Amino acid sequence: MTVFLADRRGMSLVELVAALLILGVLLGLAYPSWQRFQAHQSLRYGAAQVATDLREAQERAKAERREYRATFTSGSSQYRVERTGGGFSHLAELPRGVTSAADATVTFSAFGRPDSAYTISLQNSYGSATVTVTRGGGIRYVAP
Repeated sequence: MTVFLADRRGMSLVELVAALLILGVLLGLAYPSWQRFQAHQSLRYGAAQVATDLREAQERAKAERREYRATFTSGSSQYRVERTGGGFSHLAELPRGVTSAADATVTFSAFGRPDSAYTISLQNSYGSATVTVTRGGGIRYVAP
């Protein structure tokens, strides 16, 4: 009886191991790029999140005619947005690996104006991003 190769079904163990080895090498090469991409996105998201929370604090200050502040602690991935005198307090968490680069407390008056210009710096393994509050109340962020 003659067996033809066309009658074979499936893969041999050697072929399967070779395919898995090639897949493993490709994944090993792609993993560092994936990690950099995730760190980059986390930093961008963190900067956007801080800018959004500062805008919310500013709008709450205007709407309620009460002073609000956002407090950042160097090296921490958490920050607090609260109404001065109590009544509202929100503890926010930055994305994994993103921390504040320096201590800062941004204060908005009862009319939503900051008492000074501020720059909040965020950092992670990818680099750094900044959120700027201008003296006139403008809030913007710059992320890589």
